Amino acid sequence: MPTGLVAALLAVLVVVVVRTGSDDWRTRCTEFTPASGEVPAVQKARQALLSAGHDPLLSMEIVDLKTCATTLSWKGDLAQPTASVVKLLIALDLLHRTSANSDEVENDVTAMLTRSDDGVASRLWQQGGGSEIVARQVKALGLRHTRPPAVPGQWGSTTMSASDVSLVYRHIAGTLDPEDRALLTSAMAEAPRVAADGVDQHFGIPGGLPGATWAIKQGWGSSGERRVLNSTGLVELGGTYAVTVLTSWRKDADLATMSAALTRAVEALRTVMR
Repeated sequence: MPTGLVAALLAVLVVVVVRTGSDDWRTRCTEFTPASGEVPAVQKARQALLSAGHDPLLSMEIVDLKTCATTLSWKGDLAQPTASVVKLLIALDLLHRTSANSDEVENDVTAMLTRSDDGVASRLWQQGGGSEIVARQVKALGLRHTRPPAVPGQWGSTTMSASDVSLVYRHIAGTLDPEDRALLTSAMAEAPRVAADGVDQHFGIPGGLPGATWAIKQGWGSSGERRVLNSTGLVELGGTYAVTVLTSWRKDADLATMSAALTRAVEALRTVMR
């Protein structure tokens, strides 16, 4: 191979490593100043949901990972069902209990976070002791409003607040081992439009923030008498943010209506991200 071509290929490889390296989403923030004052985007986001009907309940928080500030918080301490967002806790717990990331561990984490594979999540939930996973992560991360499901096997009914989900993302971006951070965020950045169960998971953050770079973990399903739709993730849009939008609806709400409304709500939040 000609010397010039080798050099060019090496240059490309360097660019790829820089772009996808373990510290892409790293924050050096250890403390975050709280949100202050009323943010007009909150009312716009609320109206986007309320106009869809079906008794939506909204909680959300946006944290700026560069300025170390909470830029927006609405009912941030209200615990809501997580649906598949709890897979972040399952993944973190697995990595905390694993001394080295085997191919099996990496494949499981990737399947669970990229395609939101419920079968993998259920197996890891059982292997990790079910609700004990939540208890361990509550202690490890200092979560304040996170509770395991009332029915032990129904991991999607784990409840978390938006502020607790922010803490999870702050941990991933700030204190998690770089290798583990790269594994999680790479999987989340590759989330395809169609999840393992056939649901279009590009509602909320991907649909509402065109042009943004993201690493997402979405959630959808039912818990008790409510339908659940959540959009969470790390977002690069001028600045770098952890974005959490949690919603639940009456059982008569259909997925298309919920997805469209949640996407409009996230679109309204764009103004608080530089």
